Amino acid sequence: MVNNGRAIYQHFRPDEQVFIEKSFDLIEQVKATYAFRVTEFLNPRQVSILSSLINQAGLSAYFSTDYYDTEYAKVLVAPDYYTLDLNDFGISLLELSYNPKFNHLTHRQIMGTLINQLGVKRSIFGDILLAEGKAQILVESSMASYFVQNITKIGKVTVALKEVELNHLLPLLVHRQSQEILVASWRADAIVSETLSLSRSNVTKLFDKEWVKLNYASLGKSSQELEVGDLLSIRGYGRYQIAQQKGYSKSGKIKLTIEKITEL
Repeated sequence: MVNNGRAIYQHFRPDEQVFIEKSFDLIEQVKATYAFRVTEFLNPRQVSILSSLINQAGLSAYFSTDYYDTEYAKVLVAPDYYTLDLNDFGISLLELSYNPKFNHLTHRQIMGTLINQLGVKRSIFGDILLAEGKAQILVESSMASYFVQNITKIGKVTVALKEVELNHLLPLLVHRQSQEILVASWRADAIVSETLSLSRSNVTKLFDKEWVKLNYASLGKSSQELEVGDLLSIRGYGRYQIAQQKGYSKSGKIKLTIEKITEL
């Protein structure tokens, strides 16, 4: 499977090869044991890659995002005999509460605490959903008690965590604002420059500081060519997706529709 699958690499970017290798390993485990396997939380780009590999392997795939309205997904890979049990995804929902009178927690603050204070990998938890005076975090079920016992503060804010049923999941509210840009090429720096109305020198600084992510992974090369569907996350500016190519201008420039994605 792995040897025959090597040709798949040409369809993906070099930085995605490590994930492809892990995906091949997981698929081989399912085939060898004839038992299902579940991934950690994957971003949408990783889900897309894994889905294409599973289809080629002739196995079944179940995605948690088909049942829970979230951005990050866990994928269950199974042989054909398997019947889905939602508990097999191994997802727990934790609700974080605090006094909102003098405090307002942000997505970044909560994320920072989880990664820096707890020292957990990003793939151990999924979406962080916010509401007035509370937040929700989807986590690996095996880690739920660890989160509850070890998170008592976010920054200087005292918080309390408890596990709640998944049917209490807050809605994922996303706003998309479109803009049209003209670029001479598909280079990342050209697209970022036009999207943010920044000079090339200022855009170069963003790349030098590794503040630009492509499809959830660091984008080091400003010369990287992008494509429709790519998601750019730019620290201090937000998230932008290349939604559509709308042909060319009279001067030969590429017409692109860019959507800024904001969680409400």
